[in-house]
Amino acid sequence: MNRLSKLEKSELLSGIRVIITGCGFKPLHHTFHSTVTGEPTHDPIYVNDHEMKINIGAATAFVLAASGATVHLVSRTEGNLRALKENIIDILEVPPERVEYSAIDMLDENSVAEFVNKLPKDKPIWWSQSIGLGAGAYKLKDDNPYLRIEEIPTELLEMESTIVLKGTHILMKKLLPIFREQNKRFKEKTKIAIVTSMSGMRGYDLGGTHCASKGAIDRYANAAMLDLVKENIFISSIRPGIIDTGMYDGTPVIEAVKHVGKNYGFSYDGDSIPLAPPVSVGQAILGVLTSPAHITSVNIVADQQWPNEGS
Repeated sequence: MNRLSKLEKSELLSGIRVIITGCGFKPLHHTFHSTVTGEPTHDPIYVNDHEMKINIGAATAFVLAASGATVHLVSRTEGNLRALKENIIDILEVPPERVEYSAIDMLDENSVAEFVNKLPKDKPIWWSQSIGLGAGAYKLKDDNPYLRIEEIPTELLEMESTIVLKGTHILMKKLLPIFREQNKRFKEKTKIAIVTSMSGMRGYDLGGTHCASKGAIDRYANAAMLDLVKENIFISSIRPGIIDTGMYDGTPVIEAVKHVGKNYGFSYDGDSIPLAPPVSVGQAILGVLTSPAHITSVNIVADQQWPNEGS
């Protein structure tokens, strides 16, 4: 089942430009299947005839483009962004002008400032923020962030916090003047979805790196929400559990996740760990952006993935 080609088309976000950060994909190295339906849990695209697993940012771009938004894709690699744009246009059959992209380093304030200054101001700008180590600034061994305390490299802690928190804050500061001005000009409100993680809420014994960094960005999003809500800038935390983005394809990560599951009383046979498709997060973000209410947070886990909201 290709969820991307079956996305419901609408004009819910017509007239809105949504900046979507962290858009990317990884080569398919393992196919997981839903523990309920048996269907594959990744959302595929094809690049140079090779099957790829898209991540949360890319899936969000598909969902919001299908819903009428002008999507502006952001990541570090122009070639990947171009491939994503081509897939969005081909699969969804949307006009090319509704899919924009910019390759920037989100940790470089000058690069971010130049990007923001060049943004068209012809329509309200909203923002979906989803960045992490997948951006490629740090090579994580075996793609595995689930490590015992003595195994955590100091530089990994530094990079997890820097990439996610600093990158979000830099872009937030550059965008705030635009948000404030457009709310006056368009008599509108601005909506922001910041993807954090369920790991920011629930603890486990391999979470020294992942829980710490995700907890930091989740609390940052909460503080920003409380700070800006009176200016009609509405921020929501999106907290996914384990999503099938390609990060979990390796055996070390699969074994680590099975171990973490036992913390919550769940045992999984073989490699049948439950993952949710990236599109499910994009659909949650769509709900947050289109709701007439301010949805402050959304928690998302796969079917039969542990639903615990605490340690």
